Amino acid sequence: MTRLPRQLEDLTKVLTYLLCHRPDEFGLVLDHEGFVSIKQLLQALAGEPRLSHVRRHHLEQLAGLLQPSRFELAGDKIRGLVPAPVNLRRPGEEPPTLLYIAITPKSHERVFETGLKAPGDRELLLAHTKELALKLGRRRSPDPVLVTVQAQAAARSGVAIENYGENLSLAREIPRQFLQLAPPPVKPQKPERPKPEKAATPPPLPGTVLLDLPDFLAKPIRPRSKDKRGEPAWKPGTRALRRERRKREK
Repeated sequence: MTRLPRQLEDLTKVLTYLLCHRPDEFGLVLDHEGFVSIKQLLQALAGEPRLSHVRRHHLEQLAGLLQPSRFELAGDKIRGLVPAPVNLRRPGEEPPTLLYIAITPKSHERVFETGLKAPGDRELLLAHTKELALKLGRRRSPDPVLVTVQAQAAARSGVAIENYGENLSLAREIPRQFLQLAPPPVKPQKPERPKPEKAATPPPLPGTVLLDLPDFLAKPIRPRSKDKRGEPAWKPGTRALRRERRKREK
C-alpha cells in the first residue's frame, strides 16, 4: 500500500470503517451498490471534532494516491472498495418500540398535520436513540424538533419499517397517528394598522370666497352666441364700423 502522510492515513481508517463497516453509526445509508452521497458524507465528518476539516479534495487525493484503490468516486457519490461494503439492511425484523427523528422547524407544522414522508426516492432515517436523532437533525437545522415514532404500533398496522445496522431504521412514510410531537408555535398575527384620519378642514379666513368646485366643474360651458350664418354676434358690427371708417377716409 502507498505510504501516506499521517493525516491522510487517519482519514483512510475512518473512511474504511464508515463506508465498509458501520455507516449507521454516522447516520449514513449506503445504496444497493455501496455508494453514499459525498455531501452527506462531508456533513457527517463535519460533526466529528478531528474530521471537520475534510473536504472533497481530500477524498480525491485518497482515491488517486492509494494503490490498490480503496475508495471510488463517481460523480457526487463515493464508496469503499476494500473490504466490500457490508449490507446492513435487515428486512422482516421487528423494529424497536420507539424510534426518533429530528425535523426542521420549517417542516414542523406540516408534519404535525400530515405525518412524515420522505422526499423523492429517499428514505426516512429513524434513529434508535434521541441523541442520535438530534445529532442528525442538527446537520440541517441548529434547533431541530424531536419527533417520537411509535414504531411497533406502526409496523403492526402495515407501515413498512426496516432496521439498518444497530442504530437506524428506515421507512418511506409514517402516518400522523403514530407520531408524538409538540404542537407548532402559534404564529403571531400582525396588528392591523389604524387608517389615518383625514385632517379637519380649517375654517375660512375672513373675506375668503369659497367655491363649490364640483358644482362649478359640472356646469356646461356655453358657447358664444352666433347668428344664422354661424358668425359670432360681434362680427357684423365690427364689419359695419370698418365700412364707416373707409367712407370717411374717402
